[in-house]
Amino acid sequence: MREQVIVGAGISGLVAAIDLARDGYSVLVRERRGEVGGVTDIKGLEGKVINIGDGTPINLERLRAYTGIDISPVAVPLEEVRNHMYGRTFDLQFAGNVPVYLVERGPRPTSLDVFLYELAVSEGVEFRFNDTVTDFNGLPPDTIIATGLFGESFEALEVPHLPVYGYIAMGETDRSDPFVIIYFDRYTRDYAFYSRVNGACGAVLFSRGKPLDVSVKERFQRQLEENDGIHFDTWDAVNIGALPVKCPSNPRLFARNYILSGTLSGTVDPFLLFGVHGAFVSGKIAAMAVRDHHGALAEFARVNRNYRRGFLVSSIYRYFPMWLLKRTSWAGARLYPVLSSLMGDRMFSLLPGYGRI
Repeated sequence: MREQVIVGAGISGLVAAIDLARDGYSVLVRERRGEVGGVTDIKGLEGKVINIGDGTPINLERLRAYTGIDISPVAVPLEEVRNHMYGRTFDLQFAGNVPVYLVERGPRPTSLDVFLYELAVSEGVEFRFNDTVTDFNGLPPDTIIATGLFGESFEALEVPHLPVYGYIAMGETDRSDPFVIIYFDRYTRDYAFYSRVNGACGAVLFSRGKPLDVSVKERFQRQLEENDGIHFDTWDAVNIGALPVKCPSNPRLFARNYILSGTLSGTVDPFLLFGVHGAFVSGKIAAMAVRDHHGALAEFARVNRNYRRGFLVSSIYRYFPMWLLKRTSWAGARLYPVLSSLMGDRMFSLLPGYGRI
């Protein structure tokens, strides 16, 4: 039986593992944590579990046809999102032809991570937990590296990246209905958000490239409490990891003699940093690469074709003067109902593979 090693039990690693196991491979997944979605060693969150909702545009039928995996049991439809944009609030409803979902991330039975893990186990995938890879040179050729935001892999494989810093708060709530709030404000050219799904809730404020002052966190904390009645007792300052958004040529399927997948491969939206869809697509392509380097490389280029355009949009956005950024954002929010009904899911063309699978 053919053997395959995968480093990392995140979304893309699990998708690749399921695909290869179904194709007759003996798959071993090596994971540094004690369980899927378990206790992390991210700086600032050591010894804690990240349990939070992740909002993402996904066409479930297309994704199932492309990957062979149906995640509808754990994908919670999201009908609207509240946007606080530079002092103004817009409640935006998604059009019927714009499929957006919340998926829970973490170790609970209702999470996407556990759903994929259980599917992988049922397909015969072997897992080795508490197994941190410290020397990439000792891995077999064509090992799939799917280590997510962990900066060590970016450095070891010389993948261009930016560090990402922020603050995070997590908790539980009696409310199970899905809800997302996004804040765009002066404190970061990225954004902050709150999400609630399956009774788990959390808030994240982040910035690529440079740390955020504690006063920024305090401002966001006050806004959540005053605008939305949301309070968290504990906030952690975190070095979230690395993002593959340093240069327009960031996406890459191979590094040295290894196959990259997920965030490490650069299969993310460089503007708003949506990554769930790209994780599924790149996991499938990583499995393809084990069998056919050239075919997988062509497919990887195809699904990431819009990355450079997204990188350009992101770069321009980051240098907008604040007065223009405010007015552009407000105008976009007002026009959103018309644009969404006209464009449908083409609004998500910057997501890797979206509309191309």
